[in-house]
Formats: sequence, C-alpha cells, structure tokens
Amino acid sequence: MKILNPIGEPAEEQQRVLPRVPRLNGLRIAVLTNHWTSMDRMAERFRVRASQAYSAGNVELFDIPINGAMSEAVERQVLRDYDVAIVGLAN
Repeated sequence: MKILNPIGEPAEEQQRVLPRVPRLNGLRIAVLTNHWTSMDRMAERFRVRASQAYSAGNVELFDIPINGAMSEAVERQVLRDYDVAIVGLAN
C-alpha cells in the first residue's frame, strides 16, 4: 500500500518574500469588495479600524462584480490614487 500525501513544499528557488506594508499611517487604501455579505462587513470594519486605530490617510471602498473582474475605470483609479489595495473575495 502506498499513501499519497497531498501536502507539498515549494522548492527553495520558488520561495520568495512577499512585499509587506510596514505601517498604515497616512496610507491611501482601496478596499475592493464583491459584495458577499461577509466581505461587505469585513470591508467596513477594516475601513473604520484602519482610520481610527492605525491613522490611515484615506480608506475607500470600491465595488467589483460578484462574478467577474473589476472595471478598467476602477482599476485605473486604484492604481493612480492609492498606495495599497485589498481585494476581497470573502465567500
């Protein structure tokens, strides 16, 4: 009998350090929500908390379709006007 374990680890050369946001103070943050109820709740709570507790400069919520990509206009605006974007897909 052979037991196959589906858990794998990336090879060393594939491991990478992802960029991090060291602080939120003064940052302009875009939160994109697809309007699942859970994401709407998380987005609003993040907006309030980031502003009040972490002094984010501006936190704006953006709509994205529930089953598709964000519009080109929203993408351009987020890339142009914000320092960080959080894309929410909470199902």
